[in-house]
Amino acid sequence: MAEPTSNHREHRAQGRIGSLSDPDNARPLLSRRKAVAGGALGLFSAAILSACSNNSGGSPGASGSSSSGASSAAAPVFEPEVTVVPAADAQEINPVAPVTVSTKQGKIEKVTVDGGKEPVQGKVSPDGLTWTSEGPLDFDTQYTVNYSVSNGKASKDGQSGFTTVVAANEADAKINVADGKTYGTGQIIEINFSEPVTNRAEIEKAITVTGGGMGPGRFRWYKDTMVRYRPEDLWAPNSEITINADLLGKDLGGGQIGNQNYQVTFKTGDKHYAYVDNNTKTMTMYVNDKKVREALVTLGDPEWPSVTGKLVIMEQAKKYKFDASTLGIKKGDPHWYETFEATNTNRLTSSGAFVHQAEPSAYAYVGVANISHGCIGLLPDDAEFFFDTFMVGDVVQTENTGYGQADPDNGYGDWNIPWEHYTDTSWKGNW
Repeated sequence: MAEPTSNHREHRAQGRIGSLSDPDNARPLLSRRKAVAGGALGLFSAAILSACSNNSGGSPGASGSSSSGASSAAAPVFEPEVTVVPAADAQEINPVAPVTVSTKQGKIEKVTVDGGKEPVQGKVSPDGLTWTSEGPLDFDTQYTVNYSVSNGKASKDGQSGFTTVVAANEADAKINVADGKTYGTGQIIEINFSEPVTNRAEIEKAITVTGGGMGPGRFRWYKDTMVRYRPEDLWAPNSEITINADLLGKDLGGGQIGNQNYQVTFKTGDKHYAYVDNNTKTMTMYVNDKKVREALVTLGDPEWPSVTGKLVIMEQAKKYKFDASTLGIKKGDPHWYETFEATNTNRLTSSGAFVHQAEPSAYAYVGVANISHGCIGLLPDDAEFFFDTFMVGDVVQTENTGYGQADPDNGYGDWNIPWEHYTDTSWKGNW
């Protein structure tokens, strides 16, 4: 076929253009099927453009409405408010203070408190909103609290930590009677603290003494680290006394915290009492208020007179070494004596007053003259009877030496203080 001439191509083109503008004679360029297909392709392309475009700043449309619906269908984030006590990173926490984990949304699912020697136990409240620890914690320990809170659909885990009272701020105590041991009816209870006590009233409330047949007693503070307790009169013979010192967690003052509780139960034996009279140079011994023996004595010489008043036997020893240097006496001093070992010894004061068996060189003076350095000397048979009959806690009273009483804290001179003055440390007796 011959190639159409340029004029012919122009005519065909004009005819096709004319047919588009003439509805009666024109034939459509595209079929209906092709037109529909073309329309669908146009819509598909628009959808792709909408999906790939950034719709955040565009005008609302079909694609923007679809994004908003997806966001509202997402599960909300569970962020409950949880309070842990002690607070995070807290220091010097009292070990008896409870650990608590609480929330206002959801329920407490699990709590662990780790770091101590033993697992920390605790319970969740009936409403599920609070967990509380049970029992004391360890001192000087760093603890970590792990918790989980749930609302049934989601859960929230968290962690917090704190440190308890350090070793430098924990205080302990020592009681001067041993559990299960038997003492005399004049035994004074003494408690010594490792740290000064300034909250005295609180500590007194933490100490209870029951039994002994004599009713409530009273406290007397001799210094910040030492307190004593006695009833109005001697303990009842053959009775039982229990001391409870609930000091764990108690604030002694100055940030010092008691580190444990104490319980001691002791017994009393028969009532033993000895009365020493310098005027007659005798000791009269009583058991349960019945006179059982009278013995001759030698007491302290005029330069070292025996103290007067009531004293309590502090300790006993079958043999005890006496050394003049412990009294500050040097060789060459008129009061110097060679070191010797005494027999059947019973200490009455911390400074060195004893009831003991006199030395053989002093036998001739017993019942006649005073030649000791303040001790009460007995002949061998009497000294042995006294040692075997009397016990720690029994009372020995000495009178008429012309000398005053020992300071009440030099030994146990508490029975020399009238009951109405016992708690008054400013009151001074004959010492």
